[in-house]
Amino acid sequence: MKTFVLKAVLFVVVLIGFFFLILSQADGYTDPFYLRFTTPKQENLIIGTSRAAQGLQPSAFKEICNIEIYNYSFTSYDSPFGETYLNSIKNKVEKRGKNGIFIITVDPWSLSSELEKPNDYKNFRELKSCLANTKNVNKKPNFEYLLKNLKGEYFKTLFLKNKNVFLHNDGWLEVSVDMDNESIIKRTKNKMDYYRENILPKSNFSSLRLEYLQQTISFLNQYGKVYLVRLPIDSELMSIENELMPEFNTVIEKVTSTTKGYFNLTKYNNDFIYIDGNHLFKKDGKTVSKKIANWIKMNP
Repeated sequence: MKTFVLKAVLFVVVLIGFFFLILSQADGYTDPFYLRFTTPKQENLIIGTSRAAQGLQPSAFKEICNIEIYNYSFTSYDSPFGETYLNSIKNKVEKRGKNGIFIITVDPWSLSSELEKPNDYKNFRELKSCLANTKNVNKKPNFEYLLKNLKGEYFKTLFLKNKNVFLHNDGWLEVSVDMDNESIIKRTKNKMDYYRENILPKSNFSSLRLEYLQQTISFLNQYGKVYLVRLPIDSELMSIENELMPEFNTVIEKVTSTTKGYFNLTKYNNDFIYIDGNHLFKKDGKTVSKKIANWIKMNP
């Protein structure tokens, strides 16, 4: 009986060890977020939603500003401005220096809630996100993240890797899709229909989210300089955003006094190609990243 128990315990230990070995194989193909929770604390950060995650490439800032900046952007679901994102940023920032560069990208969706009472923080959408359930954002491998966010599909770490989406070690999310004209038109139409039919009717500006944007700026100002950026988008999506917040730029300009400035790139909307009207094609993302990097270099 004793031998059987020992063998059973050994079997369980080996099984558990094998399970965690599988999890440790997670990489940039596993999902769009995981690697961001495995890197050390960072002195320089890009902050925002999926527009920034896909659009802003740290290599461009290294090339022009000679800084190592980390893209800590997620999605409009996971990382609108609020207590959840701010707490995660606090855990990610290296607090020993005062010379950091922080790029905060802003748009109406990151300042809105899909609630009748937009300041109802107890029902903010991000409370169910990976940013809310993962407290340690600087651990590799990060078993906390994997256990809580792969939803039991742990075999994804080895077998079901999405080769069209790759998260780089610097936080840039590279998306590779067909870029023929027909594919772009189809994706853009689907995205615009989704925003107009499913997102816009439920969304309302949240003054509380604006307050958290201000708190985020105040926190980051302790460790360096903050730059506000609005990324370019398709003109139809711009029209939808204007319906949600027609005075968006006026609202943002009210918080710029404690930053190094606000760079509104929507005046260049027609100069770039988007994979779906919302996210920059990676070649154009590199161009936009360089444009922002040169702006920062001119406004030290």
